[in-house]
Amino acid sequence: MISQSKRIVIVGGGILGLSIARNFLLKGFKNLTLLEKEECVANHQSSRNSGVMHAGLYYDPKSLKANLSRKGIVMMKEFCNENSISWEECGKVVVATEKNEIERLEKLYERGINNGLKGIKKINSQEVNSIEPYVDAKAGILVPEESIVNYKKVAFKYREEIISLGGEIKCSSKVIGIKHLIDSEELLLDNGEVISGEVIISTAGLYSDKLAKMLNFDIDDKQTLPFRGEYYLLKPEFEYLVKGLIYPVPNPTLPFLGVHFTKMIDGGVEAGPNAVLALAREGYNWKTINFHEFYESLTYSGLQKFVFKYPLITAGEVLRSLSKQIFVKSLKKLIPDISGEMITKGPAGIRAQLMNNNGGLEQDFDIRINGNLISVLNAPSPAATSSLSISEYIVESLIN
Repeated sequence: MISQSKRIVIVGGGILGLSIARNFLLKGFKNLTLLEKEECVANHQSSRNSGVMHAGLYYDPKSLKANLSRKGIVMMKEFCNENSISWEECGKVVVATEKNEIERLEKLYERGINNGLKGIKKINSQEVNSIEPYVDAKAGILVPEESIVNYKKVAFKYREEIISLGGEIKCSSKVIGIKHLIDSEELLLDNGEVISGEVIISTAGLYSDKLAKMLNFDIDDKQTLPFRGEYYLLKPEFEYLVKGLIYPVPNPTLPFLGVHFTKMIDGGVEAGPNAVLALAREGYNWKTINFHEFYESLTYSGLQKFVFKYPLITAGEVLRSLSKQIFVKSLKKLIPDISGEMITKGPAGIRAQLMNNNGGLEQDFDIRINGNLISVLNAPSPAATSSLSISEYIVESLIN
């Protein structure tokens, strides 16, 4: 248990770091500083996403993801209601477009039941079309709890509360080294400043593995890989094709979920994403290259094994990135009426995905705790949905 007099330093000003800082302050801790390397908080994954509140359909019932996403979606909706942040419970349909997918759909439904999803039900093709008229499906699952929100607005509300509660947020403050003392740590910033703290929490997103190593965590030869997800947007006159959230039934033998359609809370419909290795950890397009970081990715044994294991998928994701026609073809599996003329290039985000040295993608949240040092090593989706429940999990682990 840590006393409220301890100095807490949080590295990373995304939605998760902000949520953790807010939670500590609400618990009465006052000596808290959050460090963010960018000029503004929530500049990467926290604001470059589709804004879906995930209900916990896909995750192993014994996993942290399942537990924290179930708690998180309820807490997120309550937080938005309390702070007048717009959100919509539009619901999601997960559809099988081929007969050989129906068995997987059944297993997914059973997982949803085991995870305690409310109102989830199996629906036939006619019922799918009563919800999403333009989808071609053999069967589906309705997940009514799934919702949409603007997570950047949520993150900015966290920031507002942190400041009002007396916390300090230092932007343009990149941590480049950590010196371990007897009772505290000294964090060296790229501007020459030194910040000391007794409790250090890393929520560094795309650089989580590097910060974990600075904190002397043994990360088992795992590495954070930047997978860029590119989207198209439906042109306004064709947004009628999508009413809510439309997802394919995932193939558990494949590493990625597949393209889907997402209604957004601020208007518009996204179609995507693909999943292609970025040429820099923050490489949101093909023109952004960090040769050192790209070399680190290419020479990582886990990635080499991943490519060997999934050569066609890897090549297919790259081709889908380079060819609009191929991207549209994948969208047609869900909505056959979609054509290239109906969509325009949209934004891109990067998923910070932890990979092991066998080429496997780590599926669960990976939160390492060693005394007063904490590293959130892997927190891809649904981390935004779960930001309040993850922060509760971390704060309670330290103060109890």
